[in-house]
Amino acid sequence: MIVAGDQKQMPPTNFFGSAEAEDGEYDEDVPDSFESLLDLCKASGVIPSLPLRWHYRSRHEDLIAFSNHEFYDSGLITFPGAYESGPDVGVRFHHANGVYSRGAGRDNRIEAEAVAQLVLGHYAAHPGRSLGVVAMSEPQARAIEEAVERARESRPDLDAFFTGDRLDGFFVKNLETVQGDERDVIILSAGYGPDQHGKLSMNFGPLNKADGWRRLNVAITRARYRVDVVASFTAAHVPDSDNVSRQHFKRYLEYAERGPAILAQRVVAEVAYFESDFEESVAAVLSGWGYDVVPQVGVAGFRIDLGIRHPDQLGRYAIGIECDGVMYHSSPVARDRDRLRDQVLRGLGWELHRIWSTDWYRSKGDAERRLRAAVEAAVEKHRVLAPAHPAAPVEEPLSKVEMEAIADAPDRSWSVPYRKAEVRLLQSALPEMHLSDAQPLIQHVFMQVLDVESPIHRDQLYLRTRDAWGVKRLGERIQANLDDVLGQLRACGEVLLDQEFVFRRGGAVVVRVPGDGVERKIAHIAAAEREAAILALIGESPGISENDLVTEVSRFFGWRRSGPEITSTLGKDLRRLSRERYLSADLDRIVLLRDGDRPGGF
Repeated sequence: MIVAGDQKQMPPTNFFGSAEAEDGEYDEDVPDSFESLLDLCKASGVIPSLPLRWHYRSRHEDLIAFSNHEFYDSGLITFPGAYESGPDVGVRFHHANGVYSRGAGRDNRIEAEAVAQLVLGHYAAHPGRSLGVVAMSEPQARAIEEAVERARESRPDLDAFFTGDRLDGFFVKNLETVQGDERDVIILSAGYGPDQHGKLSMNFGPLNKADGWRRLNVAITRARYRVDVVASFTAAHVPDSDNVSRQHFKRYLEYAERGPAILAQRVVAEVAYFESDFEESVAAVLSGWGYDVVPQVGVAGFRIDLGIRHPDQLGRYAIGIECDGVMYHSSPVARDRDRLRDQVLRGLGWELHRIWSTDWYRSKGDAERRLRAAVEAAVEKHRVLAPAHPAAPVEEPLSKVEMEAIADAPDRSWSVPYRKAEVRLLQSALPEMHLSDAQPLIQHVFMQVLDVESPIHRDQLYLRTRDAWGVKRLGERIQANLDDVLGQLRACGEVLLDQEFVFRRGGAVVVRVPGDGVERKIAHIAAAEREAAILALIGESPGISENDLVTEVSRFFGWRRSGPEITSTLGKDLRRLSRERYLSADLDRIVLLRDGDRPGGF
């Protein structure tokens, strides 16, 4: 069983189904009465939870930034859209100067008329975009429906937009019935406001309840491109309150009026910086060509390394530059993730160009020519296709994602798949493995294994020999006989021992990825092999941080997680390489000092 849901949004409820709620007055002290299968499963302690953190409905990060900060502890990974600003993206506030009827209607007719005019204006200006209206109360939803019907009488040419299409058609809904819907543009009508005597009641209907913030979270996350907030009062009219949900509503009004600047600095950074010398080098070249370069475009989670502002279109990025090194191409899992990420970003309107660090440092002239061609093509494309203040592109139907098989590892000349030695012995003629008569044959097996798998951990060498012999376990007498044979080979110079690892004399240290069904623990990989892999990976991505390097080494050797043993061992390897002047780690950026020179020759 898989149960999907979001405890930050609304569980099943019949809030507006009760007769006592018909008049629009709600008792915030009455608790919600609902049962949620999701709550039951999460509280059971039996079913594991897997958080899904990618958010890609919003085509502009301002649409999700408030919820991400206020409700999800900035835990959502969001994707920046290709439009930095403009009248057709983000969150806008409209002050309606309406009057809330505290009598029989319990609605705001002036505000409803303002919403109706926004609806018609939307379809006249953006016929390719879907639209929905969310009202904070059932009476206000009815008032808006009536106002839209009246307004449509003067615009019969727009009738085609008011269809009953469940997925893309126009709708007017209240807070309790909108969950699960999404549209390109959402108009949120508060409905409440000063009455005919100018008094603003702090009763905001369902938002006053303890879980009202969950209703607010639902309403403000339905849009793909823009949210228009319509209210007859401002955040300044709402005093601070101990009511958590009401306080969130006040904060959202302030957010709609003033923008993301009201959020914590850790969510919306006013100044972003380059994350590596590689990025700074690329940006310097672009700036030298006269382009306006913005580093680290995005708010939370995922960022575009470098955004190039379009020289003719205010608020739009012409192209995004991704400066990727080893972290992009190190494993099939990372590549699959990147493919989906690329699809999301292009769906958000981005033109993308990726630069490899290896190309930039080794063939900079060619990399610069490709970069210039990509930027000029993107600038020209959007200069031709879009006006000065363009609408974001009409969303295309989502294409089916098809996964295809890819190579288990990138093509790296410095590594090979692991090969396991297969030694077969005639079982009927074998002497007992613990006898001295068996030593010549044991020596033969040792050398066959070492010819294929050197360097190999002593325990693994003994296991290969045991398997060739066909015995089930290595007893004390067998172990002593194997130790004796290994000592003899070492004495005559056929093998070398480095701690617990056995090397074939004259053999080179080979860096090996998982293969032949062999997945080695870090304790079974010789330090010389680990260090050669570390230096090669640094060479692919100069300036990589230690944390990222540990992750990439782990992926290279086939370990899904970098546990304490892996982290500690690789940390010791790095410190040893630094002491021996193979690399330099300055401000957590690691670079090679002796390129092409590898430690550990045997």
